Amino acid sequence: MSDDDKTRISPNVTYAGVGTQLSGIYELDERIASGGMGEVYRGHNIQTGDHVAIKIVLPEFARDQTILSLFRKEASILNHLSHDAVVRYHVFTIDPGIGRPYLAMEFVDGQSLFDMMRRGPMPSDDVRRLCHRLASGLSAVHQAGAVHRDLSPDNIILPGGRVERAKIIDFGIARSATVGGETLIGGKFAGKYNYVSPEQLGLYGGEVSEQSDIYSLGLVLAAALRGKPLDMSGSQYE
Repeated sequence: MSDDDKTRISPNVTYAGVGTQLSGIYELDERIASGGMGEVYRGHNIQTGDHVAIKIVLPEFARDQTILSLFRKEASILNHLSHDAVVRYHVFTIDPGIGRPYLAMEFVDGQSLFDMMRRGPMPSDDVRRLCHRLASGLSAVHQAGAVHRDLSPDNIILPGGRVERAKIIDFGIARSATVGGETLIGGKFAGKYNYVSPEQLGLYGGEVSEQSDIYSLGLVLAAALRGKPLDMSGSQYE
């Protein structure tokens, strides 16, 4: 069965929430995040009880081909990755009951780096270990032919608060369509300005590459050392 067949949209798009079962495999337990395109639930495999994270397209975007292509892209990227510093993928499909696409992946239990930074600057030894861990994960991403494009403290989870177990999550805009080097969702830039590379803003030719992720990694590590993002002053372009 082709990817398109697996992700053909049902004519009936309905509500999903705690207790909803998907494809007879997963059950939603708790909503843990929401955004402009979708919402993320902690769930479990009905047969095994294993915890999973499930990202579901919002009803209003269930037939939006641009949004669906981003979800398919995330699934495709994660399906070709196997690295301990990168979240593991399980399945991407359409649930016939709610008529909405969903992506099931490894549930990473822990705080984000963003939440950890709220406590203040991170010790330099921890930042060094974090650098090694994230650089190793990004190397696997790049070897798979992908660019994350949205590396930020929000998208780095620290299980048990341990930097040596850090996981990179949220590949929703990786290698997505660009206009002038900007990742666009609904006509708006989708990365995070405090951690974005200049080329993602259309500067220096606007050619986004693996080096763009390395630039963002540097800004993330600097923020961890300071306990807050760097203040570049002036406009984001400056």
